[in-house]
Amino acid sequence: MTEHEADTPPRRRGAGRGTRALVRAVAELAATHHAEISQRMFARIAGEIDAMTTDRPTRDALERAAADGVTAVTEFLRDDRPEIEIPAASFALVRTLARQGFPISTVDRSNRLAQDSILRWCLEVLAGLSDDAEAVMQAGVVILTKLSTGIDGVSLRLLAVYEAERDTWLSNRNVSRSTRIQDILAGRPVEVGEAEATLGYRLGQRHLGVIVWTEEIDTTRNDLSELEQAVTALADELGAPARPLFEPHDAHTGWAWIPLGGVETVDTDALGDVVAGWDRTVTVALGAPQDGIGGFVHTHEQAEHAQVVARAAGAAGPRLVPITAVGAVALMCADLDAARTWAAGAAGPRLVPITAVGAVALMCADLDAARTWVADVLGPLAAHDPAAGQLRHTLREFLANGGSYVATASRLHLHRNSVAYRINKAEEQLGRSVREGRLDLENALALCHWLGSAVLTPVAEVPAPPV
Repeated sequence: MTEHEADTPPRRRGAGRGTRALVRAVAELAATHHAEISQRMFARIAGEIDAMTTDRPTRDALERAAADGVTAVTEFLRDDRPEIEIPAASFALVRTLARQGFPISTVDRSNRLAQDSILRWCLEVLAGLSDDAEAVMQAGVVILTKLSTGIDGVSLRLLAVYEAERDTWLSNRNVSRSTRIQDILAGRPVEVGEAEATLGYRLGQRHLGVIVWTEEIDTTRNDLSELEQAVTALADELGAPARPLFEPHDAHTGWAWIPLGGVETVDTDALGDVVAGWDRTVTVALGAPQDGIGGFVHTHEQAEHAQVVARAAGAAGPRLVPITAVGAVALMCADLDAARTWAAGAAGPRLVPITAVGAVALMCADLDAARTWVADVLGPLAAHDPAAGQLRHTLREFLANGGSYVATASRLHLHRNSVAYRINKAEEQLGRSVREGRLDLENALALCHWLGSAVLTPVAEVPAPPV
């Protein structure tokens, strides 16, 4: 046999020798056309899984894995190796996909697309190498069998690497994320950009704090997964511009923040309809929309206060409890066995009958929460200064006298017009009519009257009046 004959795929030879020669010939051509096959493989995967090419690092990792993968398959066929040697670039790509949160189905599909791409190329080339139909068919079966078996083994090993990397990444991410959330809630200083990257959530916007939980303990169900889905349903109803942030609190309770962008109010009635439609009993406590990193903390605290009310009510209570509906009640539920007497300091009254303080006594169980709630209800009127104090005193008397300017003027020894001026001024500070949210307003004013500086806001911290 001449050297030329040895290098040329045989035509119409015996099936065994002819088949082996054709397989080697395909492998040699694959090595020669390495760049073409790599590009075809990359384009196929990128075209069907476009998420793998949205950022440059992942795109580069995919290109390297495609190039090195073609080399590994070529050597596997040419040298008749027992298995495909997985290149380092393939392991690197899989680890990248795991850390970026790609589902395992994406990894498996990319492996199958890679296999299909190189198999198609080999069979297309094989058809033109010989007019011996039997040898071509047998060589095709060999290539198909070897590649299917070899790449199946590769897929199994890569998926095992993915799962290990994913578990490690999720564990580290969850620990980091939980730590960062606790830092923010505790008021510890954080670098906003770094925190946002860790959380996968933007802090510079309005947030709606949510707490979801279930009392139906069912060991056959994944409560946290269902609770996260519940939060997603609420976010969808609100038209949230991004995914909510969900943080497991315990096996049956989740804390969450729904991003609102610049939205200032939410339709709690619509959310109530969503909750009422759920098959499983899940209770939802809501804060109010709050802005920025401080709002992230505040709306969560409000949701915690609403949760206190919901838990106090038990199964008979509503399944959606917004803080906007239960503000004062939340404070009263902080300690249902709270003592009916309290100390207001040297500036407080010397005689404090329970008949005079009633609900205020119950709201004293958590003065920090009471102070925050008073600021929410009264805004600038909660300022610890004489001008705000005068308006509060006039407004309290006005409400106590049924909203009568005449009766209030008589009680305070003022002209009716002076009372009207002060009430108008108070409404400017509140940003609403004093007849709106009257129960909360009266309770907040009562807290200020009886507790004074204990629940008032230092002047430097007072927000500007609503425009």
